[in-house]
Amino acid sequence: GQTHRVAIATALQTNPKVLLCDEVTRALDPTTSRSILDPLQSINRTLGVTIVINTHEMQVIEQICHRLAVIDHSRIVETGDVKEIFLRPRSEIAKQLILPKGNEILAVTGKRCLRLIFDGNSAFEPIISNIALECKTAVNILFANTKSIDGKAYGEMLIQLPDEEASIARVLSYLDHKRIYYKEEELNV
Repeated sequence: GQTHRVAIATALQTNPKVLLCDEVTRALDPTTSRSILDPLQSINRTLGVTIVINTHEMQVIEQICHRLAVIDHSRIVETGDVKEIFLRPRSEIAKQLILPKGNEILAVTGKRCLRLIFDGNSAFEPIISNIALECKTAVNILFANTKSIDGKAYGEMLIQLPDEEASIARVLSYLDHKRIYYKEEELNV
């Protein structure tokens, strides 16, 4: 970590407009990583220096970045706000990096699944409990995760829908009414 801090301080002596950080937290423990990322955020805010970070660590991106370019085989395949890409990845590589992996999910065959996205205030609502109560049906939670992106809570959940079409229609109607973003997902299990 000390080497990283010295390199950043040395680079700042030239009053740069852009600071390029290549794998800035590689091989560092979480506490040391945070001791590097916090000053970088401060440099960006107080000095107005644009910081470009090249990393494979999604935690680094969600902690301090505002914009994201996803690169696959030396080509930019997706760009946008970090929040938007993390909540609704479009490219296959972004989906692989951000969405849950098959080995993190229980094997489900022949069942319809939805990926729910909770942002802002909806991240704190008891959506699954409310679905059970208001829609009179149960859904199975296959995966759930919360993230802090730019200081705001966001969550995602992968749920297995019930078998009956009428129950599915009630669940989808409820989600639409509550303005919860959802997308039907195929599991790679």
